[in-house]
Amino acid sequence: MAADTLPEEGELRLGAVVLPPGRRIVPPEGPGEPVAWVTTQPVQDPGRVWSALSDAYLETGLVPVVLTDGEQDEDFFFSAPDDLAELDRLDAASVLGISLAPPEDGKLSMAEHQQVLGSLPPAPIGLVPARRPADVLPAVGWRTIDRFPTSLPIAAVLRSWEARLVDVGPGAQIRLLVERPPRSTEAAQRVAAEHFAFCDECAGQGLHDIPGIAASLVDAPVWTCWWGRSASPDDQPASPEDQAASPEDPPASPGDQPASSE
Repeated sequence: MAADTLPEEGELRLGAVVLPPGRRIVPPEGPGEPVAWVTTQPVQDPGRVWSALSDAYLETGLVPVVLTDGEQDEDFFFSAPDDLAELDRLDAASVLGISLAPPEDGKLSMAEHQQVLGSLPPAPIGLVPARRPADVLPAVGWRTIDRFPTSLPIAAVLRSWEARLVDVGPGAQIRLLVERPPRSTEAAQRVAAEHFAFCDECAGQGLHDIPGIAASLVDAPVWTCWWGRSASPDDQPASPEDQAASPEDPPASPGDQPASSE
């Protein structure tokens, strides 16, 4: 998707959505081309605005993302875009090193959608030209700490989850709207093994054990993933298989809160 599809700087109307003034973000690294258009002030009711902009994606070619970075970095830590041609050659199972959980059948209800999107606090909104919503992070050159050198493996996993990126930040954190969350503990166990292999902490609660992650995923329409350096770098984490076989681990608090200022 070409950068010339980005809106010009200033106020913007896309269909029925009117956004406050925005500017193009040109990362300090890379070819010097803009990778996103971002509002210069917080958007009220950003969840519902995100939803309306998502519905218009096929017409605009622009994927919306809420930007909630607490550090207020002027460039939102965007960097040189990754080579998206490599993404098509990545397989989520190979990235995670485990077999993937089968897809769930039941979709989110309208009430679940409204609860999630209606409770996001005011925040800037970005628009990113991307082939599909899962490709936003590599398209803007977003980086985690330590685990992945680029966002390409992250995008490969998001494609497999059929999850839509709702917001980024603070720091190396993303939150995803999941259309088909696991509805039972058994189903959540397999998805939790994927989360354990994917990120450092889950659910916005610092969870990093499979039983705790599984408890947070049951019926949860939002998945939170965070990357960062461990407080105990000498500790070697168990594999997903070992974690799943450790029922004596204490359970975590049962739900990922769908939307908070965290």
